[in-house]
Amino acid sequence: MPNESTSKLTTHTLIRGGIWLAVLIAMIWHAMGSGSNDSNSGYPNRPITLIVPFGPGGESDTFARMIQRTIAENQFLDQEVVVKNVGGAGATIGSGQARKADPDGYTMLILHEALITAQVSGKVSYGPESFEPIAASGKTNMVIAVAEDSPYQTLQELMQAAKETPNELVFAANLGAPVHYAGLILEKELPGAHFVYTQKGGGASRFEAVIGGHVDVSAFSLGEYVSFKDGGLRAIAISSEVRHPEAMEIPTAKEQGFNFVHANMHFWWFPKDTEQSKIDFMADVIRKCMATPQVHSQLATRLSEPFIETGQPMKDVLKDRIGKIQSVDASSPDVLPNIPLWVSVATAVSFVYWLLSKNRTTDSSGTIKKN
Repeated sequence: MPNESTSKLTTHTLIRGGIWLAVLIAMIWHAMGSGSNDSNSGYPNRPITLIVPFGPGGESDTFARMIQRTIAENQFLDQEVVVKNVGGAGATIGSGQARKADPDGYTMLILHEALITAQVSGKVSYGPESFEPIAASGKTNMVIAVAEDSPYQTLQELMQAAKETPNELVFAANLGAPVHYAGLILEKELPGAHFVYTQKGGGASRFEAVIGGHVDVSAFSLGEYVSFKDGGLRAIAISSEVRHPEAMEIPTAKEQGFNFVHANMHFWWFPKDTEQSKIDFMADVIRKCMATPQVHSQLATRLSEPFIETGQPMKDVLKDRIGKIQSVDASSPDVLPNIPLWVSVATAVSFVYWLLSKNRTTDSSGTIKKN
């Protein structure tokens, strides 16, 4: 029969064993919890870089900075979001940089359908499959517009002219981007109609080309059109299902017999293989931003919808976009050379040649003298 000292020792041993067991269980539980939900274990703990693959002041840059401000003002993140403009080559320089970034949740890309169109048109070899989609946000219709003094009063007149005189009407585009595809979709709607495309880049450059008489037509976001129209731009069609309540004077392409129903939206991307917990975390942050009164107000002034999709619904939207864009052949579009660029290059070369000629002269004996 155990004595009193033996009983006390046994009790003490059991207590110590119970304590160590509790500590072990707690450690295992903590490890499992931190491994399954990284968003609750300190992410983000440093600033997040948001790559905008266009220059400052454009539609994408404005949208990105609106979300950046909303995150800061509402303290949706403990860290700041730093916007980095990496423009050039139809957004492919910026998207390429984002694609090569570490998949650690600290580099994001905001880019519309240009990520799809650049791949389909052959500008780059990669597309959405090289990224992890986070969210689709904002929605704005496109406007087909001509100069105020253009002879084309309707979309039917424009497209009929493109059919009767193919490859004569010039369409200002950002090649490989959604604006370019607007023209291609219209061509598909009227077999035999063909534009010739010229690279003009962003909305401001396309606007100047149209009103300057350098091109016949271009496409703009509804917000861009509203800001440009008083400068001599005239809309002949909008890509919405029905007329926009804030632009009732613009007839839809659909009511004019063209099945051109399309709205641009901003897609948010992480590099491939970013952890799902970080994707979900950032998707929730963007969703919160899109629900704020300040974002609704700012989008209203630009005639954009506060649209937001994440998760599987967002992936369904993306799949639909990819299918529509792939149905349009843009493998070898008729493209005019970028005349201003080549003039600039020729001028620069001529200037260098003149400097060299001035610096070195040849005498009658064939020797070279330096002035």
